[in-house]
Amino acid sequence: MKKIIGIVLVMVTVSACGVKLLMPSEQDVTRVSDKFPGYTLSELSQGKTLYEENCKKCHGLKAPEKLSEEKWRKIVPPMAKKAKISAGEEELILKYLITMSGAQR
Repeated sequence: MKKIIGIVLVMVTVSACGVKLLMPSEQDVTRVSDKFPGYTLSELSQGKTLYEENCKKCHGLKAPEKLSEEKWRKIVPPMAKKAKISAGEEELILKYLITMSGAQR
């Protein structure tokens, strides 16, 4: 019994250790203002929340800066379809990932 409890604790600890996502800032919004005119910090934060809530349901989260904009543009649309999220939510997630892919840790 103690062995099973130990295994469960290890599994919980490992699953709790996920990717630490950077907090979006006004600097991030400014950095992509040419690419996404009118984009706001609120939208960027919504994209982060949607990414965390929807994408971790099926798999672990990837740090946005680990992939390029081109790769995110290829990955997100089919994943959004599988997750059955709206076009608006897909856009917020994609803009968040693209914006933060250029962020510095």
